[in-house]
Amino acid sequence: MAFVYPGILWLLSLISIPIIIHLFHFRRYKTLYFSSLQFIQKIDQENKSTKKLKHLIVLSTRILALSAIIIAFAQPYIPVTNGEAKAGKNLISIYIDNSFSMTAKGVEGELLSEAREIARKIIEDAPIDCRILLHTNNLTGLEKRILTKIEALAQLDKIKEGPITRNIDEIINWEREFITRISKEQERINSVQHLVISDFQKETFKTSKLSPDNTGFYYPIQVKAQSRANLYIDSIYFASPLQKLGEPNELFVRVNNDSDEDAVNVEIKIELGSQKRTMFAEIKANSTLTTSFNYTNVKAGTFEGSAEIKDKQLFWDDSYYFNIIVAKECKVLLINGALASEDIKKVFSIEPFYQLTTISELSYTSDLAAQADLIILNGINDVSSGLANDLIDLSDQGHSIALFPGDNIVPSSWNAFLAKLNLPLLGNTISTGNTINAIDYKNPFFIGMFDKEKADLNLPSISKSYSVVNANQSAAYPLLKQRNGNPLLLKSPGNYSNYLYTSSLALSFGNFTQNALFPSVLLRMGELSTRKLPSFVTIGQDAKIFIYNTSNAEKPLRLVNKTVDFIPQYQRFKSIASISISGAEAIEKLVAGSYKLIDEEEIGRLAINYDRNESSTEIMDGSQIIQAFENAGIKNCTFKAIENGQSTTQLKLDKPFEYWRFFVILALLFILTEMVLLKFWK
Repeated sequence: MAFVYPGILWLLSLISIPIIIHLFHFRRYKTLYFSSLQFIQKIDQENKSTKKLKHLIVLSTRILALSAIIIAFAQPYIPVTNGEAKAGKNLISIYIDNSFSMTAKGVEGELLSEAREIARKIIEDAPIDCRILLHTNNLTGLEKRILTKIEALAQLDKIKEGPITRNIDEIINWEREFITRISKEQERINSVQHLVISDFQKETFKTSKLSPDNTGFYYPIQVKAQSRANLYIDSIYFASPLQKLGEPNELFVRVNNDSDEDAVNVEIKIELGSQKRTMFAEIKANSTLTTSFNYTNVKAGTFEGSAEIKDKQLFWDDSYYFNIIVAKECKVLLINGALASEDIKKVFSIEPFYQLTTISELSYTSDLAAQADLIILNGINDVSSGLANDLIDLSDQGHSIALFPGDNIVPSSWNAFLAKLNLPLLGNTISTGNTINAIDYKNPFFIGMFDKEKADLNLPSISKSYSVVNANQSAAYPLLKQRNGNPLLLKSPGNYSNYLYTSSLALSFGNFTQNALFPSVLLRMGELSTRKLPSFVTIGQDAKIFIYNTSNAEKPLRLVNKTVDFIPQYQRFKSIASISISGAEAIEKLVAGSYKLIDEEEIGRLAINYDRNESSTEIMDGSQIIQAFENAGIKNCTFKAIENGQSTTQLKLDKPFEYWRFFVILALLFILTEMVLLKFWK
């Protein structure tokens, strides 16, 4: 046996006090008068052995009572097998899943309400001195506290639903880390009982990052909805990524029926600016319906839109918000080398939509580049380090870069530049098999450019091109391919619109500039390069949203709608800024909807949606949950399913034996024994 507070054991020296009292006979005397000393001698001989035995027994009870009290204060415990001291106060860790899926209807109200009542029963039945850790998916500083029973009951009523979803292993690891720190820094924790109250959706039930635990007790408690059916808007997308003035486009809305029954007469409402459409549809069980809405952009600007359905069960994913931004212009900066092609300038001079600025590489300034949506390097052989670094920074800030190398490049300068733009490197020139023979018609870049795919399309002839060194390792995807397998035009991966033409526009390299495909490709680059806010973003996911045309004021950017005025995390780069809605504060304070983006004045609109991570309502069953915990090395696991309401459920936790209570009882027994001896043993 070991002790939580071994320093208290020095008080055992106090047992010397009753011993000293008995040794020196510190007791009161009473004078008795007898007629004969012979009678006194007789009494003394008869009672001497009895009195000695009585004194020894009283002394023993006093020593044992005092020792038991001191040992109780030292809090004895039995060490675990690995020798770690896991002793002290007992703690109940209660996690209540407060994600949106817990708003489903149970037998006695919402699942979250049932979860709160289950936790309330457990807290009320806990020992008065038990410590309680009560938390949700929020994991905020307010939840990083060890509570008493009264504090926990008060905190329980403040738990509300929210958009945060977390995996089970993330929750338990957070509990373990926090409890370990508290045990080291504040007060020792003896046994820990982990209660996990959730609906245990498959989407968020992950235990792969859990480490084994043989000392804690785990109680997964599953609350079940009356129906797992959910009808929700999964996503929206456009037929063409381009929102061009005067051109028709099509909006698609995907509606999922996550249910074993058909959904009949589902009302779907779509709004876009002043246009509205309502339709009724039937969606088969466990299937998806995609409906569309045709529109034409009749003027430039930002137009708010939304898609909405009506569901009987879960409501947070019934609406999807989006914006359509029709650009007024596209600013193009053309940086010419010594042997630049004049054809690029001719192409962008055709339409007034493009505001073209042409400079030589020697006249380049970063201020000019910062104002451009699309920056084109035209016929440059040696890219200076200053120009390269500027363009890399601008690419990170949302500008598009199109690269048309010269006819005699310096590979070292070009390849150092290309690597940082996530584009493949260039090698020596090749003169065989350079004819274009493949166009990636399925790529979003070409959507709407061709009426239909044509195998006999008149493609330009390329006589020479630069070999691509690491085409297979690069994540950039080819838009045009040559017969020899070498890509001719590539686009960088992800959200970056950087393009690389692997040949030269010089006549000695071919006649690409004379073909109708050349202006079409250039104009499409410009159309896709207009810097604008995204059509929609997701709370908790988007960590870097670029905001353009900001002022240089020190005032923070704000997201404002009818109910929320929120200052997101942000960074400024001259006239460009980026904001994040991925932090805990954003998740806690933002709600789905359309927001004004305020600098010194309104500079744009942002459509914000909830994550659809929990829209699929498939749940784990009891055997799967227990098996997952056992596979993670957690053996002390007791599962309970709440199907008929929490009020009819009896929950009993395995309460660890507290040895200090045992010693307190022993001390009381010893004191009572002493009192009985002194009272009745004459």
